[in-house]
Amino acid sequence: MSRSYLQGRRVENGLEEEEEEDEEGDLEDEVDASRLEKFMRDRRRAQSLPAYPAELLAGVSESEGRKRVKFADSMGLNLASVKHFSTLEDPQIPSKVLSRHKSFPPQQELLNDLCQSFKTSLDTDRLVCSFPEPQDPGQRVQQLRVCLEKVTITQFDVRGQIRVFTSCTFKEVGVRYTFNNWLSHVDAQALPVAVDQPGFVGERFGFTVYTPPFMDPGSAVHFAVYLKCEEGEFWDNNGGQDYTLRYLCMPSTAPFVSAAFT
Repeated sequence: MSRSYLQGRRVENGLEEEEEEDEEGDLEDEVDASRLEKFMRDRRRAQSLPAYPAELLAGVSESEGRKRVKFADSMGLNLASVKHFSTLEDPQIPSKVLSRHKSFPPQQELLNDLCQSFKTSLDTDRLVCSFPEPQDPGQRVQQLRVCLEKVTITQFDVRGQIRVFTSCTFKEVGVRYTFNNWLSHVDAQALPVAVDQPGFVGERFGFTVYTPPFMDPGSAVHFAVYLKCEEGEFWDNNGGQDYTLRYLCMPSTAPFVSAAFT
């Protein structure tokens, strides 16, 4: 073949390749236009699409996509405006909210009545001592080695002091109490209490017994104090009758006064 003929074929092939590339570009443009038209049609149909649809990000590289930051509302639409609040500014409460808040006083009054009823029950129903005030703890402790010295009753606990007279270095002092008439019992250990009193005989220990805030009328708490040491085991149980606290329903007019024996 002649050289001119080959050059002519190359020119024709080049034109054909360019025409094919143009046709492919036109097809891609038509596809992109159809996809964009479909996306806009679906966008008008459903307003809850995400703010960044996959169709819009298809032509964006991964590195470029990560750098783009846009804010959208709950419907996926761009925010119209942004409001910056300061911690020093007072919040603006709509009047509708305040009007609804003011319409709830009856519920607040009911809550106040319940609180007052609960407080009244605490003030009127309580444990009281059913034994006489302990007398001469200094003399009794020398006879029994351990004796009850003081009892204080509140709404939720019973606190007391125990006097001990022993030369033992290692000893255990405490109170044994029951809520079910000695079907079962619990031991509460007493702790040493500093004494700043001239002529004081023995040592002083303090204990705390937690009681239920509400008990059945007529129920009782029985207890006794003990000393365990190298010399043996010693008890003070009110002469064999136990120290008893009874739960009574008092008249609402009676003021609450914690029982205390000194």
